[in-house]
Amino acid sequence: MTRVQIGEARKLLGFAAAADNEGVLRAIGVLRHADRNRTDPTAVSQALAAAAALAWRLIDGEAERTAFRSTVASLVIANRHGDDYGLGDLAFELERASVDLTDEYDVAEDLARAAGREGLL
Repeated sequence: MTRVQIGEARKLLGFAAAADNEGVLRAIGVLRHADRNRTDPTAVSQALAAAAALAWRLIDGEAERTAFRSTVASLVIANRHGDDYGLGDLAFELERASVDLTDEYDVAEDLARAAGREGLL
């Protein structure tokens, strides 16, 4: 999605909040329940709220993916034109673009430590 499309989607979704990891699982359960109980107005109402939360999560993910791709592309093109950006610059620019890789850095650090203990690095 483009940034304009993402903005339009956020406007359409309005006040709904994005589902967190547990919220995704709850939302799926609510949607399945509503599918089995289509005549229950409460189930249908809950399903609509769950769908909005899932849509927000998708839009947030799409926005982060767009920021990630455009940041990487900008640095690659800059390097092609003679600049000399490295991984530290990439990390800085991703952080500036609100792409949060904290969890991924933690996992990578743990893997690097484990590999070091095993003599693989």
